[in-house]
Amino acid sequence: MLRRLVRQSGTYAVASVVAKLSGFVLLAYYGDPAVLPQADFGYLGALDAVKMFALLVAGVGLPLGIIRFASSPTLSEAERAAVPITALAVAVVAGAVFAALGWVLAAPLAASVFTTEATLTPGRVEAVRWLAVFVGVKTISDVSYTVLRQRERAAAFVLVGVAEALLMVGAIVVFLIRGEGLVGVMKGYAFSAVVVAAVVTPLLAMRVDRRVRWSLVGPMLAFGLPLIASGIAARFLNLGDRFLILHYLGPEANAVYEWAARFGGVVNTFLVQSFVLAFTVLGMKALDETGSPDLHRQSFRHFAALAGWVVLGLALFVSDVSRALTDEAAYIDTEGLVFLIASGFAFYGLYYVVVNVLYAAGRTRAVALSVGSAALLNLGLNVLLIPRLGLTGAALATLVAYAALAVGTARLAQTSTPVRYPWRSLVVVGGLVTGLWLLGRPTADWTLAARLAARVGLALAYLPALFAFGVYRRDDLDRARALVLRRPSPEA
Repeated sequence: MLRRLVRQSGTYAVASVVAKLSGFVLLAYYGDPAVLPQADFGYLGALDAVKMFALLVAGVGLPLGIIRFASSPTLSEAERAAVPITALAVAVVAGAVFAALGWVLAAPLAASVFTTEATLTPGRVEAVRWLAVFVGVKTISDVSYTVLRQRERAAAFVLVGVAEALLMVGAIVVFLIRGEGLVGVMKGYAFSAVVVAAVVTPLLAMRVDRRVRWSLVGPMLAFGLPLIASGIAARFLNLGDRFLILHYLGPEANAVYEWAARFGGVVNTFLVQSFVLAFTVLGMKALDETGSPDLHRQSFRHFAALAGWVVLGLALFVSDVSRALTDEAAYIDTEGLVFLIASGFAFYGLYYVVVNVLYAAGRTRAVALSVGSAALLNLGLNVLLIPRLGLTGAALATLVAYAALAVGTARLAQTSTPVRYPWRSLVVVGGLVTGLWLLGRPTADWTLAARLAARVGLALAYLPALFAFGVYRRDDLDRARALVLRRPSPEA
C-alpha cells in the first residue's frame, strides 16, 4: 500500500509541478504593475479566495462522497456502479444554479469584495460574473476528476489536470496582453474550465453506468454536507486572512501577502495536494481492508521530513527567484512571510494524514468541529496580530492555527483508531528547518554566488541531519531501497 501511495503521489505531483510552474509564469505578469496594478493583484487574491469558498459550497460535498460511496462495502455492486452518474446529475444541477445566481447577483457580490464605490467599477463586477461561470462549470468537471482518483487512474488525472493548467495560463496571458487586467484573469479561468468540462464530462458519461439512482442522493448529501462546514473553515484557514488584510492594511499590502502565499503555497500545491489526492483514497481503503493504521503512521513521518525540506528550500531561495520575476522591492522582501506560510501548509498536510481516520469512520461532524475550532482560532489571532504585526501577524496566525488543527484532530481521531504517530520526528524536523533557515539569514547581503553556495550547502545539510538526529536510521535506507526495487521490506 505504501508503494502505491508513493507511486500515485508522485504521479499526481506532476500535475502539481506543472500548475505551480505555470503559476510562476503568471507571476511575471502579475508582478508588472503596467499589466496588473498592485491593487488589482491584491484584489485577485481576494477573488481567488472567493473562488475556493464557492467551489466548496457548489460541490455540496460530492468529491469525498464519491470516494466513500463508490468503494463502500455496505452498498451493492449496482449501487456502487451508479455513484458516478448520480453525483454528476447532482453536480450539473448545483453548478447551473450557482453560475446563474452568481451572474445575476454579481453586483452585490462584488460589493462585498471591492468595499468602496471607488473600487467597485463595472469591470470588477464583470470579473465576478466570469468567476461565477468558472465555479459552475468547474463543479461539473470535478466529478470526472474525483472518479479518476477513486479508480486510482492517476495518469489520466494528471493528463487532464496538466491540460487544464496550460489552457488556463495561456488564456490568462492572452487576455492580460490584450489589456483586460483582472477581468481577463477571470475570463481565463472560465475558458479553461469550459473546455475541459466539454471534453471530460461526456467521456465520463460514456464510461460509467448511466442509470441515476436517486436513492443515493440523500446518503451522499448527508455524508458530504457536514464537510461543507469543515471545508469553509479549512478554506478560511488558508484564505480568510486575505479579507482581513484588505480590511486592515488595504489591497497593496494584500498584494505583497499574495505574492508570498504563491511561493509558500508550493508546499500546498506540490506536496499537500498531490499527497492528498492519493492518500484520501488509499488511507480509507487501507483501514477498510486491514483495519491497520500502519500506512498513516508511516506517512506522517515521511511527509513531515519531506515537507520540512521543501519549506527550508523555499525560505532560502525565494528572494533570488523573486528578483528574476519582478523589480518590485516589496515582492522580493518576503522571505520571512514565505517561511511562515509554507510551514503552515506543512502542518496542513499532516492534518490530512490524521483526519483520514475520521473520514473512514464516517465522523464528518467531528471533522467539522475540529476544523471549525481551528478557523475560529485563526480568526481571533488574525484580528489580534494583523494590526500589531502587519503581514507577519497574518502568516503567524495561520501557522499556529494549522498546527493546532493537526494536533487537535490527531487527538480526536484516537478515539476511532489509535495511531502511534511519531511526534518526536516532527519536533526534530521543525527544529532543523528553523535552525538552518536562521543560519542562512546573515547571507542575504552576500554576493549572489556566495549566497547561493552557502544556502545550497544549508539545504543539503538537512538530509544527513535527519539521520544524525534520529528521524531516520540506516534500516530506513534499506526499506527505501526495497521500495524502489519492488522487494518486500519490513514495516517502517
